[in-house]
Amino acid sequence: MAHPLDTHARYRAFYKHLSKEFQSLQFVVTNSSDTSERVRLWGANSNLSISTTEQFTNRFNDTLAIEVGNYPQGMVYNPANDLFYVVNQLSDDVSVFDSQGVIIQTITLAITPFAESYSPITIIANTKQDSPNYGEVYVLSSIRDSISVITLDFTISEEFSVIKRPTGIVYNPIDDALYVIGITEANMFVIDLATKDVAQRSIEGIPSSIGIDSDTGNVFIHIPVLEQVFVYDTNHTRLALIDQITKDITAWAYRPLSKHIYGIVANDASLLVINTITFIDNQIALQGVGASIAYSTSEGLIYIGETTNFQVLRLNSDNEFIDPYPITDFETGIVIHPVSGLVAFSKATQNSVTLGRVIKQGVTIKEDYQEYRQEFQFNPAQVKHLKIISSDRLISTLELEDISISGKSDRRFISIGNYNSPQNFLNVAEVFEMEGVVIDGLHRWYFTLPAQTSITLLIYYTKLDWFNVLEAQLESQ
Repeated sequence: MAHPLDTHARYRAFYKHLSKEFQSLQFVVTNSSDTSERVRLWGANSNLSISTTEQFTNRFNDTLAIEVGNYPQGMVYNPANDLFYVVNQLSDDVSVFDSQGVIIQTITLAITPFAESYSPITIIANTKQDSPNYGEVYVLSSIRDSISVITLDFTISEEFSVIKRPTGIVYNPIDDALYVIGITEANMFVIDLATKDVAQRSIEGIPSSIGIDSDTGNVFIHIPVLEQVFVYDTNHTRLALIDQITKDITAWAYRPLSKHIYGIVANDASLLVINTITFIDNQIALQGVGASIAYSTSEGLIYIGETTNFQVLRLNSDNEFIDPYPITDFETGIVIHPVSGLVAFSKATQNSVTLGRVIKQGVTIKEDYQEYRQEFQFNPAQVKHLKIISSDRLISTLELEDISISGKSDRRFISIGNYNSPQNFLNVAEVFEMEGVVIDGLHRWYFTLPAQTSITLLIYYTKLDWFNVLEAQLESQ
């Protein structure tokens, strides 16, 4: 028997009864935007989003296409002028464009008239702010066997001769140097950008590709004939050897948050993942053959473009795939703005670049809400009690909408303030008025969630017989 001074005895007894006699579910609704958002729950028959704000019904928007030169290939973002650059392989030039899709400049690579073909294939930028060459852009040309240096005024200041038939280049911010490999010899060219000195460093075989850990300056080089990846530091000391890489690695991307480097496995639906601290490797299955890869700084995601199914996958920090980017005609390259998240895709056969942006969804729901929503669509539930919890602000009103099978809408409003019951420094509402409310594919709940606010909904319920619910709805028509 409860002590007569125990004012919480009835409360504990009530929840003991609920826990014993009813099923329960709990989920968190979060508004991460800077404005209040209108939230919609349940009503799975309508297949509507959780937010009534139009921009959230489609999380991907602002897509446009721009014309560039002939057969665009690799791209880069230049932080020094906030512009994108793409190399056009068959027109031997570089297109420069901004985030609005406006072409700012077209730069011809040939310094002299009637020069032989350049065939530019990839491009990188000097991203080290304290480098005297910050903002320079470097174009690697596979037929010219050269690197063209583009300054911030869009002129070509010089041209370096490098290894014959070069195939890969990285900029190393640790030693402010360019590292270049090719398919004709077992050497790596290293160009010191401060002195312009070019050094040749011997490697163990003909390489297929080169990637870089931009935090340490370590480079990762795949040698196909040896089926190995070699890791070197800036002094060309070999740090690690990764075995049994049986297929070529065609492109690399480094994720600084997780300290992993990712390599696309040629002609295989898989992705090589190497921990850049332990050098332990594993592979992740893709849905198709990958061709291009990029890191999104603003999202912390790895983007992988696949050429067999023309889609772009997105990999989070747990190495799990989330919703793919909504493009169905991926072809060639990817580059991503580090702040806005704007994504540019080069399309070689269309002589174009497509721009798009992923809009972060302001309203999200954790836990198993979507599974319960689908379940209640076909197996309705009846609410016994609703508890709303927040460490900040509660919602003010809960609006209940009943859509009948004939399409008629009936709404009623519950003032949450009438049920406010602060507990242990939390704002809590014990909404007894919700007893008897049905959750199915027709009924919906609406409320306005304040900016930067999360609430927890704890619902006690019992399952209903669908045929009894349907009969009751028909009788009410």
